[in-house]
Amino acid sequence: MNEINKIYQQHVTHELKLVSTPDHAILNKDKVEAKVLAFLCELGKFGEEAHIFSFWDNSSTNSKDLIDYYIDGLHMLMSIGFELHVDNLKNYQEINDQISIANQLIKVYQNALKINETYTFEAFQNCVDDYFTLGFKAGIDFDTILENYIKE
Repeated sequence: MNEINKIYQQHVTHELKLVSTPDHAILNKDKVEAKVLAFLCELGKFGEEAHIFSFWDNSSTNSKDLIDYYIDGLHMLMSIGFELHVDNLKNYQEINDQISIANQLIKVYQNALKINETYTFEAFQNCVDDYFTLGFKAGIDFDTILENYIKE
């Protein structure tokens, strides 16, 4: 099992403990929509902390806060996968590194909106891949992601 799928399976196990009603078997579009909005909110906090779009702010980036916002977003993204009834995630596909971090952030936003429009595995997997790429571009390595995800 690949590492990203391990993160996802851990999240599914957690969510299944919380779900006590059989209606989870039905796709709840309202829940997906709410979770996509929550993910976009966390994504914005991450972008702000990383100074991706706040060019006027000369303060330094707090790496602990940056990682916390990233992990909060990852939890929400995994929760969206649970709502979409995703069974497994594919191994991370390395994305072309020529794109700027600002454009990568926009790409993740676009992919999240695509999830909300299509409810497809492909849209979700693309968003996951692009979200990991965003984290890597911000200087967060996979071991740090895994360690902090497990802690929360």
